Amino acid sequence: MLLLFLLLPLPIVQASSSLLSPKGVNYEVAALMSVKNKLRWDSGVGALDGWDINSVDPCTWNMVACSLEGFVVSLEMANNGFSGTLSSSIGNLSHLQTLLLQNNQISGSIPFEIGKLSQLETLDFSNNQFAGEIPTSLGFLNHLNYLRLSKNNLYGQIPKSVASLSDLTFLDLSFNNLSGPVPRILAKEYRIFRVQVQCTNACLLDSAEPTSSGTDGNRHIWVVAVAVGMTSAFVLTAILFVCWLYWCRWRVFFGSYVQQDYELDAGQLKRLSFRELQVATDNFSAKNILGHGGFGVVYKGCLRNRTIVAVKRLKDPNFTGEVQFQTEVEMIGLVLHRNLLRLYGFCMTSNERLLVYPFMSNGSVADRLRGQSSEKTDVFGFGVLLLELITGQKALDAGNGQVRKGMILDWVRTLYEEKRLEVLVDRDLGGCFNSEELEKAVDAALLCTRSQPSQRPKMSEVVRILEGIAGPGNEEEPQEGGSCEERSCSFYRDYNDTFEGSSFIIEAMELSGPR
Repeated sequence: MLLLFLLLPLPIVQASSSLLSPKGVNYEVAALMSVKNKLRWDSGVGALDGWDINSVDPCTWNMVACSLEGFVVSLEMANNGFSGTLSSSIGNLSHLQTLLLQNNQISGSIPFEIGKLSQLETLDFSNNQFAGEIPTSLGFLNHLNYLRLSKNNLYGQIPKSVASLSDLTFLDLSFNNLSGPVPRILAKEYRIFRVQVQCTNACLLDSAEPTSSGTDGNRHIWVVAVAVGMTSAFVLTAILFVCWLYWCRWRVFFGSYVQQDYELDAGQLKRLSFRELQVATDNFSAKNILGHGGFGVVYKGCLRNRTIVAVKRLKDPNFTGEVQFQTEVEMIGLVLHRNLLRLYGFCMTSNERLLVYPFMSNGSVADRLRGQSSEKTDVFGFGVLLLELITGQKALDAGNGQVRKGMILDWVRTLYEEKRLEVLVDRDLGGCFNSEELEKAVDAALLCTRSQPSQRPKMSEVVRILEGIAGPGNEEEPQEGGSCEERSCSFYRDYNDTFEGSSFIIEAMELSGPR
């Protein structure tokens, strides 16, 4: 059993070792690295960052696939924005079966060495910037069945060697600058190809030498029969497709969502089908979500009449019965007020409840008032909270008998400029406070409530300021005018009841700022 276990991996080891040069370099690794060095791509893409010349096994690389024996059989590098040229070392990947480079910006000529890929079955260089002539070495790819070179800058004639590809089933050379005659592709074997060729000059078919008049007649009959058969099949398929579309118009996209036909006095409300709302919202795609609420999710949609709407899909249709939902829709539809968004329509099925409103492009009232919340918004709020703790006043009810009441921030700034900070101290302290601590605390609060978000400190800086106020080096005798009775004269107090209900109004742009 031990001997059997040691012999099993032998084919794979032999396959890998057969690729090594006398210096221990994997030929496929060297070929792939040469391909990488000839290509260019954006620095942020990093598509080929994992390709390493020191690697022995390229099978773990991105875009590379290997066979069970460890040979590279597939190289799929499409849609990556590659530029540069294609290295001739690509021909050293002798076991390659699939080579896909479409939808890039690779330029230069197609290497002649591509004809060395004797196992290649699929080749797609479409939508690039390849120039020059189509290499005649393509005729050596005896296993090639898919060849696509469209949308490049190729010129010259189509090589006659392409006509010798016996396994070719798809050929697309369109949108190039090809000229000259189009070779007759395997006409003797009557193979059918999808050939798309666009030439700048007149394209003529090479005339094959007829073996006999009878043979030409048979060929003509066979071609006509094939054409008639294909046309008939196409027409029949089109008829069946039209019938299927007609049938689907009377079915909902999902079979369980059948429209319920309830009698509803909805006034001007529109009754919409679930299928219509499904199409309008792109099958309720996540990219169309406007928001989430307690009763469901709101999607942006576009109806067939180009009306932009907001579709509210209720979360659980079981929470209300059919009669109750009908009553609610009737009531909502009859409510008219200039400050209320009027219901546009509704949908009611056995499994779904949906309400349709006009789409308000300006967003919600909350967004317009508050703007985008940020870290600087939190700093501002903490500054207001700090002022509430110092003064014992609510944010919108600050002041005393001698000072007009108003916003706490304006009141504190006025007293700060007049150097009368003792006026704003919480009366419950009974005059027991440290004037230096008070001034530093007010400074910290005013820093946090600066109008420009960029000028506000970070919370970590605020913490250091407060720690400096409460540190052991700042212990001073309390200001005269009150007895502390061994209480702490610091401004820190539990002011939850004062903070509760506190709020303030501020411009959205002042509250928001970059995190």
